[in-house]
Amino acid sequence: MYLSSTLNSPAPFQSSLFTKPIAAHRTPKLKITNIQTKRPSASETVSTTKYRLQLLASEFRSLTEPIDRVKRLLDYAAVLPPLDESARVQENRVTGCTTQVWLDVVMDEKGKMRFRADSDSEISKGFCSCLIMVLDGSEPEEVLGFKTEDLTEMNVGVHGKAVSRVNTWHNVLIVMQKRTRFLVTEQKQGALSGCSSR
Repeated sequence: MYLSSTLNSPAPFQSSLFTKPIAAHRTPKLKITNIQTKRPSASETVSTTKYRLQLLASEFRSLTEPIDRVKRLLDYAAVLPPLDESARVQENRVTGCTTQVWLDVVMDEKGKMRFRADSDSEISKGFCSCLIMVLDGSEPEEVLGFKTEDLTEMNVGVHGKAVSRVNTWHNVLIVMQKRTRFLVTEQKQGALSGCSSR
């Protein structure tokens, strides 16, 4: 069971950023018999962000071999839409990563956070794709409340490079949160200046 096939059953997951569904062309489909997540009902208070994270974590937990988790990450990299060349600027670079990673963050007209990213590394691109799949369209508070510990269940690493892979998760998430905080502050200041000019 793939995250893409469970979010909007029966149709595959497609956010406004993803142009094609996630295809499992590198790893065999696994039959998952003991998934601990369920679709929240209207009466439950589970946020969509937490639900997406639970599904993604279940998907990666179901892959027992490290190489299968890396292959799945590559599947996620393949569906990340290309980042406009105009967004590949120094201000959008994520520092601290061993590869080049760019992250573009905006707040839409409804106050939801929107993320676009790219990397020169397919594995880093897969990390970005997973984070975007979970956090894109979330309320700013959900993005700011997300913790790097929430990603530990993914257990994705390349033998001998696990620390660098964990740093990618961490660094991209931290930049998502910093830019979200900045946009929230900017929005509040704009609202205050609009009130004071009346």
